[in-house]
Amino acid sequence: MASLEIVALDVVLFIALPAAVGIVLSKTLGDAAKRRHWSPFDVRSVRVVTTVIWVAVVVAGTAYTLGAYSILSALTISAVAGIAVTLALQTTLQNILAGFILVQQRFLHLGDQVQFSGIKGTVVSIGLVEVVLRIDGGALAMVSTSNLLAGPLVNFTAATRLSGEY
Repeated sequence: MASLEIVALDVVLFIALPAAVGIVLSKTLGDAAKRRHWSPFDVRSVRVVTTVIWVAVVVAGTAYTLGAYSILSALTISAVAGIAVTLALQTTLQNILAGFILVQQRFLHLGDQVQFSGIKGTVVSIGLVEVVLRIDGGALAMVSTSNLLAGPLVNFTAATRLSGEY
């Protein structure tokens, strides 16, 4: 009977609880991104990444509960998988970090007139991964945030807004 209780506890701790927390966390983070007016692509990306993580945790918990592997082998597999995912997403993660830095510095706002690498235009969208500029003639140019952060980025309209800060 104790064996059945242990299995039931494992099911709750390693399958049901991570699934419930993952579903709530995915929705909460997506809603928070939407409230911060992130682009639909960024909101969807947050939800997808969160969902992939909690599904992986539930799959690992299911395999552990069924006795497919030990904790040590699970940690080894997760470390290797983490390194592989990090390397695969290196550019995207670099853009996301640069996007956070650009947002934190408040250097760019919608409607700003900017110039970057010979492209001059008006900022129409600011995301974590890219910034969209409307250039002369109405065409749109998408520039990755890591490229913008690497500079040189010239903002012609930020001087009055940021006076006293720089």
